[in-house]
Amino acid sequence: MQSDGTLPPNQRRNYKNVGDACKRIVREEGVTSLWKGVSPTMIRAMAANLGMFGPYDQIKEMLTMVIGDRYITNLAASGCAGFFASFLSLPFDNIKTKLQRMKAAADGTLPYKGVIDCGLKTIAKEGPLGFYTGFPTYYFRIAPHVML
Repeated sequence: MQSDGTLPPNQRRNYKNVGDACKRIVREEGVTSLWKGVSPTMIRAMAANLGMFGPYDQIKEMLTMVIGDRYITNLAASGCAGFFASFLSLPFDNIKTKLQRMKAAADGTLPYKGVIDCGLKTIAKEGPLGFYTGFPTYYFRIAPHVML
């Protein structure tokens, strides 16, 4: 629903609301289509949480020894944890986005078969740094979430 407006008018689904979207997806694509993209989303969430929680405690402990336990200590540790969360999860977010946005070719084939295939094709086409396209924007989206 969120990206429906970015599609050409002839490809838009024009859902009226969430209920209409769920009903039409089940009717037109089958009930399992409600869970399309769940695997890369879960992998991204695990990577983000790994990057948030471990580094936060370690960095806070180290900073507390240097500058004491103050508000700035929590803020700095959170900012660093946001960096690690972004660094670890952006490759999976990149893959998730590519899988969710892929369109079938004229012959009906899809560009990616799954998470691993998408990752390998990204490395082959863009190199490893291709996973980190948009890192600054992603960091400024993730870091405030970690800081709260």
